Amino acid sequence: MPRFRVFLASLLLGLFSTIAFAAPLELRVAVGSGGHSTYYIRLLEKSLKLIHQPYRIHYAKDIPARRMWRLINTGEINLFYGMQTREKDGNKQIVPIRHALTDGLIGQRVLLIRRADADAFARIQSVDDLRRTGLVAGFGAGWGDVKVWRATNLPLYEHAAPWTTIYGMVAAGNRNIDYLPRGVIEVMPEARQHPELMVEQHLLLEYRGDFRFYLAASAAHYRPIIERALREAETSGLKARLMEEAFGADIKELALDRRTRLRLSATPN
Repeated sequence: MPRFRVFLASLLLGLFSTIAFAAPLELRVAVGSGGHSTYYIRLLEKSLKLIHQPYRIHYAKDIPARRMWRLINTGEINLFYGMQTREKDGNKQIVPIRHALTDGLIGQRVLLIRRADADAFARIQSVDDLRRTGLVAGFGAGWGDVKVWRATNLPLYEHAAPWTTIYGMVAAGNRNIDYLPRGVIEVMPEARQHPELMVEQHLLLEYRGDFRFYLAASAAHYRPIIERALREAETSGLKARLMEEAFGADIKELALDRRTRLRLSATPN
């Protein structure tokens, strides 16, 4: 009888585990419309498939930040990706997925500039040189980069309106914004979309930072599943392959090893 009870308990435990495992993740994900968003989508989906985790995902594109936080509160959005910061990690509305999504590439920044300013940027050899030019960086309101630029005393402008209008503001040349620092995994698709600007050819600005997935608190029970999926993607080589497919050609074109590296000691935290 005792052996039978042990067997029955093991059988029931296995059954319940199978049922729990088979239950699909119900994800409502906020994503941008830029080309780089495809990488985050593929990484999420293929990582879950790798561990045979069923899921159903609805993607909501280009939701303004303030509205996204309202939707997180109501549960209409329960997963998004963004720069890892202490504020996000300490926010009780959301739960961080503890896995860096770009292996630090998002913290390597190349500039989108006006063609007329190319010579001015080509003369910059240090962070001090950049500071002395008075050239102003543009960011969306609340971006993690803002803290880095402020801590380094580099001039900046935060754009509260839909951030995508900032490309035109840089191109206009009369809006007190001179350049857009963009991640090396972002800048080439954006340059193709905005031929009025050019990719600056001389500089690479670096700071320590990365993107994470964040869950709404109501979906916190999904965290161990997604973290396990991302770990498997890392160890299996899936993540490296997806990064190469998504960004390899563009990063090669940027010729990072030939650029002057300006290391910014501050972080988005």
